[in-house]
Amino acid sequence: MQARALEAILSRFDPSLKGFSAAANPVSASYTGRMIDPANVFVWAWDARPWPAFPDFETVWADGGNWQTGHWITGRAEGVALDTLVAAVLQDFGLSSTAPPLDGFLDGYVIDRPMSARGALEPLARLFGLDAVASGGTIAWQGRGGRAVTDLSADDLVLEAREPSLRLSRAQETELPHQVEIGFTDGEGEYRRAAVASRRLAGSSRRESRADAPVVTRRAEAQRLADTWLQDLWAGREGAEFALSPRRVDIEPGDVVSVPTEAGPRLHRVVRIADGPTRKVTTHAVEPAVFETPGSAAPGPVRRPPPMPGKPLAVVLDLPAARGSPTGLQHLAVAADPWPGAMSVWRSGDGGSFRLHRTLVLPALIGRTRNALAPGPLWRWDPRSVLEVEISSGALASVPDEAALAGDNLLALRGPDGLWEILAAARAELVGERTYRLSRFVRGLAGSEAAAARTVPSGALLVRLDEAVVPLTTSLDDLGQTWRYRIGPAGRDHADPAVEEVSATVGPLALAPFAPVRVTARREPGGIRLTWTRRTRVDGDAWEPLDVPLGEASERYEIDILDGPGLRRRLTATEPTVLYPAADELADFGAPQATLSVGIAQMSAVVGQGIERAATVPVL
Repeated sequence: MQARALEAILSRFDPSLKGFSAAANPVSASYTGRMIDPANVFVWAWDARPWPAFPDFETVWADGGNWQTGHWITGRAEGVALDTLVAAVLQDFGLSSTAPPLDGFLDGYVIDRPMSARGALEPLARLFGLDAVASGGTIAWQGRGGRAVTDLSADDLVLEAREPSLRLSRAQETELPHQVEIGFTDGEGEYRRAAVASRRLAGSSRRESRADAPVVTRRAEAQRLADTWLQDLWAGREGAEFALSPRRVDIEPGDVVSVPTEAGPRLHRVVRIADGPTRKVTTHAVEPAVFETPGSAAPGPVRRPPPMPGKPLAVVLDLPAARGSPTGLQHLAVAADPWPGAMSVWRSGDGGSFRLHRTLVLPALIGRTRNALAPGPLWRWDPRSVLEVEISSGALASVPDEAALAGDNLLALRGPDGLWEILAAARAELVGERTYRLSRFVRGLAGSEAAAARTVPSGALLVRLDEAVVPLTTSLDDLGQTWRYRIGPAGRDHADPAVEEVSATVGPLALAPFAPVRVTARREPGGIRLTWTRRTRVDGDAWEPLDVPLGEASERYEIDILDGPGLRRRLTATEPTVLYPAADELADFGAPQATLSVGIAQMSAVVGQGIERAATVPVL
């Protein structure tokens, strides 16, 4: 309908098209040109939304279902009307014909090998009910849905000797197909080959007919063609033979005539005329309404936009634990949904030039907490704390207690101070879409015990520490430097809109020695003997060795004697014990102390003072 309307309007006003009317578009007496300039005629109902994303993606555009019978020409202007297609095929073969407008519209038609004009047009004639008839020395094309009917009466029939004036016949059901099937190229299904079928629900016939047509159309239209084909075959099972006077030269093959029968007039289509003393006419019954049945909108599969990578979620972690060798000074976790397969990481010191730094192949599990986490006990099971977390992608699962103690379900939780607490969760329960409830924690692992003493509000970042979390740098030359990173899908430029940029300063936390534990104070003749137990950043999990590795170039400690927030004295030691002389105690406090507040930190040759252990211990 839209194609016909556009053809009528454009041909009416464009002098270069057949059907132009000078009276409808006269030349102006005031300026050079016609009233309507054909070069500036525009179609209003062109939608700026990309086709076929509109109307296919109904999850994006709610009016996609209206396109089937709507006013949009988007997605329809590329097709061709049936009469235009027939004329184009005939023109390619050097033939001409007089073709009135034929009902039908296709998205495309395929002629993939040398063939005759008949071979090219027969599939169209079968599907759309076309007849090529000789008329006036030319080939004329007629559709079987025409409503031009010539009425015949009993007086028009010629009675011949020993012959009835009208002979009616009816084909047996077994000679007609019970089902017809059409193969076509689905214009709505990524141009894959498809098939539709139409079947009669009653009858004794078991015949089937199939047409593998080289047409590109929509499934709903192909289904309509199959239904029309089957109904036309069954409507034409009745035939008639009669003779007309030679004066009835107005009757031609393809005409629809009203044949007088005892049951009343019946519509028949003339299929053959043999001229002689009389015109012997052969007809088949026809039902023009069959070709006027509109196609129903067949529900198609739900189509969703293709997963396009957007900006990833990139998190830089300064972890106190040494992971791998050499030690990673900073780590990176990247999550994206959908994951594009690999992520490239570019790095720049000044932001002017970026170089490819590394490639990530695994997505990290990153989430945000939905409730606050209160301080918890260190290094033993916390049976009371519960944390709900919504993750971006991936999944969590519960693990046995032994596995949690061995490092499974190891998580890093960032507080408002930017420090990460490392904890293990033995229980993970799915409670909503991408939402888990975590419990049975072991808190303050890998040197993060200070972070376990704070309250972390909801909305905090949580990262699972696994092989997807990779080191950003291991070079000591990067300490203290600020780098800018761009992270995006591999294969794209670092200036692509899908690339995320973050900046981070490489800190010393990963190389800082862990805080000592088990601080004790015992008075002896020379003063107060302070002792503690050393911890290590490297290979400290084995039970068999007598002592854990040092992990530093040399063993050295700084011990601060505190009076509230003030520093009274700083001592040094090269082993996990030191004597606080009695004379210094009297000088610092004026009297022997029953308790002593101290801060003990192991020293590193690279980053200096490690994580301090602050404790107030009784003097025994």
